[in-house]
Amino acid sequence: MKKSLFFLAMALFLLLSFSALSEEGGGVSRVLLIGCDRFLSQSDTYPSSFQNVSKMEQVLKGSRTQPVMVCAKPEGISSLEEIQKLIRTTFQGAGEQDLNYFYLSTHGLWQEGEPNYGMTFLLSDGVRESGITAGQLYDCLKDIPGKKILILDACHSGAVIGKGEHTSFDNVFCSPDFRVICSSGAAEESWFWSGRSTEYGQIDGGGYFSDVMAMGMSMSTGYAADRNHDGEITLSEIKAYMLSMHGASTVRTYPEESDDSLFSYDMSPPVRRTCPIANIYFEESILSGDHSEISFSFTVYETVRMAYQMVDLVNGRWDFEHARLVYDQGEPFGPYGDAEGYLSPGLKERTLQLYADTDRSGYVLLQMVVTYGETVSVLASRVICIPPDQGDPRLRVLVRPVTRFYTGEELGVIIEHQTPMEYTVILVSEETGEKKRLTPRLLSRPEQVQPSASTFFWNGVPLQGDEMRNGQYHLHITSSVNGSLYEADSDVFTLLWQEE
Repeated sequence: MKKSLFFLAMALFLLLSFSALSEEGGGVSRVLLIGCDRFLSQSDTYPSSFQNVSKMEQVLKGSRTQPVMVCAKPEGISSLEEIQKLIRTTFQGAGEQDLNYFYLSTHGLWQEGEPNYGMTFLLSDGVRESGITAGQLYDCLKDIPGKKILILDACHSGAVIGKGEHTSFDNVFCSPDFRVICSSGAAEESWFWSGRSTEYGQIDGGGYFSDVMAMGMSMSTGYAADRNHDGEITLSEIKAYMLSMHGASTVRTYPEESDDSLFSYDMSPPVRRTCPIANIYFEESILSGDHSEISFSFTVYETVRMAYQMVDLVNGRWDFEHARLVYDQGEPFGPYGDAEGYLSPGLKERTLQLYADTDRSGYVLLQMVVTYGETVSVLASRVICIPPDQGDPRLRVLVRPVTRFYTGEELGVIIEHQTPMEYTVILVSEETGEKKRLTPRLLSRPEQVQPSASTFFWNGVPLQGDEMRNGQYHLHITSSVNGSLYEADSDVFTLLWQEE
C-alpha cells in the first residue's frame, strides 16, 4: 500500500510540475493518437492505421516542445465513451501555452448535402463499432486550454472545416485555438495501401497522407517540410509540403495560411538523415497533348530500387487497379546486372514520358515507389495537370454573400470548370476598382466535387502590407487554355475584417 501511495504522490508531483511549467510560459505538449483498422460495416484497412499511428507517434515524440503525455491506441477503440475518456485523461492539466495533438486514422463517412457537423469518424476494434461526429469531437476538445492541433486521416475529412465541397462552407472548428489538417477534401477519398508481401518486397501498409506527413516532419528527411530550416514547421509550411509531395488527395487546412508553429525540433545536434532519398524536385506539374514528359530530380544517399507508378483519373477517381509501373532506367549498367531500377548514391535527374497519345487531357498521378532493403514505400507523388489544347473551360464562380474574417471565417470560393486548367484569382473592390491578386498561378487538381470544380480559400490576411477595409468586392477569375484567355466574375459579396 505504501508503494502505491508513493507512486501516486510522484504522479501528482509531476502533474503539478508540468502545470507550473505551462503557466510560466514554457509550454509542453500532449499527444493522443487513435487508429482503427478492423471494421464491421466497412472494409478492413489493417495494418494501415496501425502503421500510421506508430509513425506519427515517433514524429511527435521528437518535438522540442516537451511531450509530457503520449497516449497511442493503434488497435482501435469502439465507443464515444472511450474517446471521451481518452481525451480527458490525455489532456488533463493542459495550460494556455501548451500544444495538444489529436491524431485519428479511420474510415470517414459523409455525403454531399449532409451537415458538416454530422460528418462521422468510425470507431471500431473489430468486435464493436460506433462513431463520433465532427460536432461531438468539437465538444470533446473545445474546453481544453492551449492550442488544439487536429490531424485527421480519413475519407471526406475536409468536411469538418467546410473545404472541398459544393454546398457548404460551414467550419465546425472555426475557432482561434484550433489548427486542423485533413488528409482530403469533403468529397474525396483518403487512400491507403494494406500490408502484404509482393514480388517487389514487403509493403508495410499505411496511408499515403500520413506516410508523407511523417516523413516531412522527421529527422529521417532532415525535416523536409521546414522550408526555411529555422527549427519550426508552421501550418503554411506543412500545407505547402503536402500539396507538393502528396497527390492522391487534396490536403486541407484550417486556417488556410498561418505562421504559427505546429511542430518544433532541436537544431543543436547535427541532423542525421536516414531516409535513402531526399531533395525531390519536380520541374513542372502541367503538361499538354504534345508535351508528355515530366522532368524531376532527387538525391540518393543509399542504394535503392526505384520505380514510377502512373495512375490515371477515370470517372473522377484514381484508377489504381490499372496503374502502370516502370522501373528507373537511368543506370542499366550498374553493379546489379540485369535487375531494373537500382540506383547508386548521387544526384539523379530524370525525364519520364507519362503517355503516348497526343490528344490527351485530364490528370495523371505520378508516384515514386522505393524499395529499400526489403521494404516498399511510396516516397512522394505529384498530380500532373493536362489541359486540353483548345476549348472553353466554361467558368462559373460561386461565393457566399458575407464573410466575417473577425470570427475566424474564411472566404470560400467554388470555381466550376469542365476541363483541367491553370487559373488565377483576383479580388476587386466595388468601391475603388482596385485589384489584388490573391494567388499565384494555380493548377486545378481532381477534388471529386460535383459539378466539376476547384475550391479556393483565403483567410483575409492583408496582401503586401495593404490595409483591407470592410466593403463590397467581387472575384475575377482568369484561365488560359493553349494561349486563349477565358474569364469569369463572381457576384458581389461583402467582406468584414471588423465587426460593424
